[in-house]
Amino acid sequence: MNFYTQLKDMRKLKGFTIRELADRSGVSAAYISQLENGNRGIPSPEVLMKLSEGLNVSYSTLMQVAGYLEAQKDAEPAPVREPVNLRRFLRENELMFDGIRLSEQDKEWIERILSALFWKEKKLRRPQANTGGRPLDGGETEGEANRP
Repeated sequence: MNFYTQLKDMRKLKGFTIRELADRSGVSAAYISQLENGNRGIPSPEVLMKLSEGLNVSYSTLMQVAGYLEAQKDAEPAPVREPVNLRRFLRENELMFDGIRLSEQDKEWIERILSALFWKEKKLRRPQANTGGRPLDGGETEGEANRP
C-alpha cells in the first residue's frame, strides 16, 4: 500500500475531512488533496510533522509510511515510563491544540477543568481526618463512615 492511500486511510479512520485535517495540521487542504490523489511527491519531514500532529499519530509512523524510516520489525518493547505530572506539563511548556497556540489563560482554564474533573477521585483518595483515615465512598456519609 502506498503513502497516499495510507494517508487517506488514516484521515478517514480518524473521521476527519480534508478540511478538518488542514485546520488541525496547518497544511493546506489543496495540498492534502493532491497528496491523497497521488498528484504530489512524498512530503518533506516538516510537512509530515504537521500532518502527524493533525492526525494525532506518531511522527515516526508517518516517517515510516513515507519511506524515510524503515519499520522496526524486532523493536524492543518500549521502556516503562513514569507518568507525566500534567499540572507541571501545562505550566512549563508552550502548547498548541488543533494548530492554536495556548495562552497562559487557556492553560489555566484547562488546569481548572481537569481539577474539577478529578475532584471526586482526589477526594476519595485523600484520607479524611474525621473518618479514621478511611476515604468515603460515594454512598457513605461522614457519620456512617465512623461506624464500626
